[in-house]
Amino acid sequence: MANVRDGLRRLTHRPNVLPEAVGVVWALVMAWVLFVGARDHHPVFSSHLECGTDPQEILGTRDVLEKSTLRFIIDAHCTNARYVSDERIELRYVGTKVDVELRKLDIGGATYYAIDSVGGATAP
Repeated sequence: MANVRDGLRRLTHRPNVLPEAVGVVWALVMAWVLFVGARDHHPVFSSHLECGTDPQEILGTRDVLEKSTLRFIIDAHCTNARYVSDERIELRYVGTKVDVELRKLDIGGATYYAIDSVGGATAP
């Protein structure tokens, strides 16, 4: 019982325990945030006017997509897509022009687009 009393007296003589504990917890949280941030390795855009991902990786040459889905995928990865016609989209990736050639399909009264080639790569 005397040991408990002595321990409580020592704690009451240290009024800065709570601010010190909050400071330590804050430092640990910030160290964790920096650790997680350092592990997250995303390639940096070469330019804000280009695609951040290789168009051949995001668009498969055998894909058949609706117009809105195709536009959503391209706009999510490329900031400056030029829709030249219904059957051609012009993109830029790592300083070079990448053409996406499409074929318009009417399936069940709805319009879909088949991707024929991406940057010259065609379906096997």
